[in-house]
Amino acid sequence: MAQIPKALTLVRQRAPKIQGKPASNSPVARVLVDTGVFHLDQEFDFLVPEELSEQAIPGVSVRVPFNGRKCEGYIVGRANSSAHVGRMQYIDKVNNETPLLTASILNLSRAVARKYASNIMDVLRFAIPVSMSSVKKVVCSYSDQRSINKDLIKDYPQSYFDSLQNGEASHVIWTPLPTTEPFELLAEICKIRSGGVLVLVPDAKSVERCLKVFMGSGIGKNILTWSSELTKSQRYSNYLEILNGSAQIVIGVRGAIFLPIQALSLIVVWDEGNDNFSEIRSPGWHAREVAIERTRQDGCALILGSFSPSLVATRYLLSGWLKPLHPPREVFREFSPKFIGISELSSPDQRGRISTKAWKTIQKGLQSGPVLIQVPLRGYIRSLVCQTCANHARCQCGGKLIIASVKKNVVCGLCGVFQSDWQCHYCAGKTFRHSGIGDERTLEEIGKAFPGTTIRSSNQASMILDEIRDSCIVLATPGSEPRARNGYSAIIFLDSRVFLERATVNAEEQARLNWFSVSALASLNGEVFLDVVSTDPNFQALLRWDPWHSATRDLLERSDLQLPPQFKAISVIGPHADIHSMALEFSKKYLISSLQSTDDVYLSKIILRASDQHGQGLVDDLLNYCRIRSAHGLTALKVRVDPIEL
Repeated sequence: MAQIPKALTLVRQRAPKIQGKPASNSPVARVLVDTGVFHLDQEFDFLVPEELSEQAIPGVSVRVPFNGRKCEGYIVGRANSSAHVGRMQYIDKVNNETPLLTASILNLSRAVARKYASNIMDVLRFAIPVSMSSVKKVVCSYSDQRSINKDLIKDYPQSYFDSLQNGEASHVIWTPLPTTEPFELLAEICKIRSGGVLVLVPDAKSVERCLKVFMGSGIGKNILTWSSELTKSQRYSNYLEILNGSAQIVIGVRGAIFLPIQALSLIVVWDEGNDNFSEIRSPGWHAREVAIERTRQDGCALILGSFSPSLVATRYLLSGWLKPLHPPREVFREFSPKFIGISELSSPDQRGRISTKAWKTIQKGLQSGPVLIQVPLRGYIRSLVCQTCANHARCQCGGKLIIASVKKNVVCGLCGVFQSDWQCHYCAGKTFRHSGIGDERTLEEIGKAFPGTTIRSSNQASMILDEIRDSCIVLATPGSEPRARNGYSAIIFLDSRVFLERATVNAEEQARLNWFSVSALASLNGEVFLDVVSTDPNFQALLRWDPWHSATRDLLERSDLQLPPQFKAISVIGPHADIHSMALEFSKKYLISSLQSTDDVYLSKIILRASDQHGQGLVDDLLNYCRIRSAHGLTALKVRVDPIEL
């Protein structure tokens, strides 16, 4: 039977929605609305219905009518009157009766938005989790309290621990001893410091390791974690627990910097130079910089820790805002492993990808414990060059040719096309030479050289999470090195020049951080081999275990070259014509690079630079420029303040 269609209703026949009457007390709510429009980054006034007056309190999430559609937002205040002229809209709905946005997080988000030329709602998306209808019960981790282990803090200045106990807001850059577990000292610091403590670590693996060490140290406080391993429901439940003040210590990744920890007294950023602390999504904030801003707003203490300080942290150190915290030089010499480099490249025992010295170091290390071998590249053969002219072998599409697996098939790394009859465009040669050897090929070579020895592979795809206890060879890529229970008896860095030859201004800084951090995994009497010339200044820094001198030298060079962090740098990507006109306008006040190409043929890129005293002025001018473009309906530009790579 056919359905009878409903009668049409004209627009003028629809009855207007009855809004009710405004609240008798403070009827006006100031709401931060997620409009999705860049230049509308402000508070808007709405009327609060009487029936929602008790629920519509500052910090709650609401739904409001805006420009003919429904938008989400947060109430930031209530008032008796409004400066708005004309008819005001009513709040539609209170999404969550629990105020998730606190005043301190709001102020922090405003500061971050201004620092990174962004809209505040883009920052609040990282600060506040998605609300869930059902809340699971959260049980904080707790261990019985133990007394302070004085053996762990004896090598550091006692005056610092006295300042922690007295509640002073000290700011330090901490360099722990090599061959030690840094989280053990952090656990003792958490025992001494009262109030809330936030510990930021680079990844979820470090969160679990830190929690394990803290539980074993007997801190005697409630501990919660915050990482990407949590589900949305778990994140929301943990957020509410932290908001209620139940958690005294929070261990988390970069997003934890926005958590509303009650009575926050100390922020710790471990491995502060790690790239994982930089948010890849807009607005591209860095957890270290947000931690520094929160320290200034909340008046709490700060610890930036790393085996090799970043140039940004070194800059704060030279300015006097950060103070050094590390044992005396003679103590470092006692704990530092023995380093072996290449003295003369022409020597027969030091030639080849894996030199005789490296083989001997592996053989000697296996006699007393596990051996770690780090390879910077993943895969089998990551690049091929012509045997005759040494130019990179490329496909017709422009991609580099690689050998993707042990089957030894030559394919294009970009389009994946099989190459059976390749010929060099420069010299017409038809033979290859391997130039970028990955971990799979290295595993094959090591397996043939050490038959009967257990070899374990660890990379980002299949990472070893447990501690290494038995004598074996561990082959790892950067960032996936597992820890050994008693340290590695030998550590070998292969293809070390790959780090130094990267086409970025922070290549040496990242190489130094990698070498110091991995070398710290060695045992007390372990040996570390690097296939770099021993006269290299970064190798000399390892030899003395002195990362501060090298970082200071690099920082002073950046001043002469007008490079970050001594100069503020901002990368901007957009359509060719828009970027060209922008470069002409900003070149009157600031340093502008020439137009650069991007992966998209329709987009160009420029780098804006300004001195430190004019750095925030550059950011403010760029923010206003983007708002004007948004108001005129022009294409949004992709802005990245303080990019980690240039």
